[in-house]
Amino acid sequence: MPEFVRPLGPEEAQAIGQLVRSRTVPAGIYQRALIVQWSSEGLTPIDIAHRLPMKWDNVVKWIRRFNREGLAGLQERPGRGRKPQIREAQALAVVETVLAAPT
Repeated sequence: MPEFVRPLGPEEAQAIGQLVRSRTVPAGIYQRALIVQWSSEGLTPIDIAHRLPMKWDNVVKWIRRFNREGLAGLQERPGRGRKPQIREAQALAVVETVLAAPT
């Protein structure tokens, strides 16, 4: 049986619509907003996967996460990607040194 998003509240539907129409949101969030919107319109995860460059199990993952966490579930979770090797203060000191006039 296909999974669908739970019924959207008025604020959620408005926020999803704004994300889909926006041209400045990151591509991942835009895709996830499309998944939620299309699922709320009755498209199955397989139909959505055919429209997006994504496998159906990833579509189901985002639908489940939205159903659990709401709009916050569309954001990337912290801890993804490579960790910084130097702290921000150290990076700022390097930039200041590079930009300083030679003595």
